[in-house]
Amino acid sequence: MVKKVSVVIPARNEQDTIVPVLQALSGAIQRDGGRHAFEIVVVVDDPKDLTIPVAEAQGARCLINDKGRGKGNALYHGFRNCTGDAIVIIDSDGSHNGEDLTHFVAALDQGFGMVIGSRVLGGSSDHNVIRLFANALFTVTVSIMFGVSLMDTLDGYKGFVKDVVTGYRPRAAGFDIEIELVARAIRKGYRIVEIPTHENKRAGGKMKSHAIRDGFALMVACFREGITYRFCRLFGRCPKPYSVDVKEAR
Repeated sequence: MVKKVSVVIPARNEQDTIVPVLQALSGAIQRDGGRHAFEIVVVVDDPKDLTIPVAEAQGARCLINDKGRGKGNALYHGFRNCTGDAIVIIDSDGSHNGEDLTHFVAALDQGFGMVIGSRVLGGSSDHNVIRLFANALFTVTVSIMFGVSLMDTLDGYKGFVKDVVTGYRPRAAGFDIEIELVARAIRKGYRIVEIPTHENKRAGGKMKSHAIRDGFALMVACFREGITYRFCRLFGRCPKPYSVDVKEAR
């Protein structure tokens, strides 16, 4: 059973959106009833970011990432400085429901090494044709390269045991970290489960992703991590992957 959960939230200029996210997480923590310890860690790039006082007023611990901008760099800084034996990552723009935190923790308690929120199972209010196609493309690519059956590799709502990122030296600076995290869980032989999570429309602020730039980085990550894994399997250094479990709608 997981003892302490670190919720790591990358943010940049999300002072207008992060309060409902933190309040929803706090509600989920209260419903946990003390069965687990929690910490909420918000990672920003700029010490002048107005997200900091807003998040701290809600009880979050804020970290300043000075290793370069981007979601991957922010998460890596959070991973190195959090204290839980399990980690849940969630976006700061209101697209994820903080109330679902308890479902991620419950799956980790059941022995899964990684829990992926699935918009395929839970639906999305923010998908368009380009995003649907991109998610399908990258998810199918990862599934083929790693010999698993995934539905939503790119959703930024994930939970995993801290060992997944122990010794982690990311190549991904941006959104391609989503691929690296899944790849590490598979290479380390952890069981993966996908659970339903609904994606909301961004509550405010500006979208940080860029279709062409991030799409290219994601595809590079798919092949880089997939080829690395295949060589790892060839030389017997990685275990055969488990089939991915699916938790249907609650």
